[in-house]
Amino acid sequence: MDTQELKERIILEEKIRTVLEELGMHSIKEHSDYFTCGMPDGDNKRSTVIYKNNLYVDAHTRNIRDQYGVSDIISLVTFVRGTYFSESVKWLCDLCGFDYYGNQQEQSKLAKWVRDMWKSSSELQEDEDKPLEPIDESILNYFGRYANPLFYKDGISYETQWEFHLGYDLAFHMITIPIYDELNSLVGVKGRLYKEVIEEHESKYFYIHPCSKSKILYGLHKTMPYIKEKNEVIVCESEKGVLQLWSMGVKNAVAISGHILSKTQVQKLTHLNVPIVIAYDQGAELDKEGKVDKNFYRGEFAKFLPQQELYCVYDKGGKILNPKESPMDDPNKWEVLYANKIRIR
Repeated sequence: MDTQELKERIILEEKIRTVLEELGMHSIKEHSDYFTCGMPDGDNKRSTVIYKNNLYVDAHTRNIRDQYGVSDIISLVTFVRGTYFSESVKWLCDLCGFDYYGNQQEQSKLAKWVRDMWKSSSELQEDEDKPLEPIDESILNYFGRYANPLFYKDGISYETQWEFHLGYDLAFHMITIPIYDELNSLVGVKGRLYKEVIEEHESKYFYIHPCSKSKILYGLHKTMPYIKEKNEVIVCESEKGVLQLWSMGVKNAVAISGHILSKTQVQKLTHLNVPIVIAYDQGAELDKEGKVDKNFYRGEFAKFLPQQELYCVYDKGGKILNPKESPMDDPNKWEVLYANKIRIR
């Protein structure tokens, strides 16, 4: 559910008190334009103010602002419950009886304006507009749960393949890769043609059960604890990169399933509140001064907040990686590339 729609529905259906009570806020008192209350572990009865018209939260004694500087009812939930942004949104939806994955209602003018401001390409926007929809996990029974020697040769251990529920589609002769969102809901199934040599007319990858890939950070449902533990997230292009790194024991990675970060993926990475390491298949180009070109990958780095700690894995001069080789294909090369990652800011 769009966060703007969520807040609008909380306001219209008068769910503010319900949210505050369920959070454990105390001394809740309603005024004409706002609510006052105290934090669950605080003594001040008026330390927190929630405004009715926009759900802005003024927390006098705590800094509840998220990475974007937002202080609203979602950031309040995140602060009090210690949850990830998406988990906070899902919690609010469940509490208020809204469908987290449901089709959005007609957007407000403000929500539409914000969405239009983020348009970067028609293809990305079209995918962004598609809601995520969970699918029945029983579908995975059709594909089974099998490890395969093709991925094993590419550095993905049999144990990793089993851990990530890889299977096989007999009809299309494809390795199946279940796609989960960060809330551990199955939202799609991607297939990889079971051939080492792919003909020009063939598609190497194909979505057997399509999903809005621009809204997914592949692997986050498993790698979240390790991202928090390492205080860092590594961003790969493909699902395969996450699986290869996991096989090496590097478990704090996600994939964007493409070459360009979407607005939603940038937001989800930012809300992790950890340093970000971009590790795309092609190393970053350096300018004459040895600094990373800010125009690289159509301004990928510029999509993040100025205060975001950001790094890039690169192959300076193309001396390490072979053509079409990703940084994760060879464990030894990965160690060298990662050790020499460059800080963007």
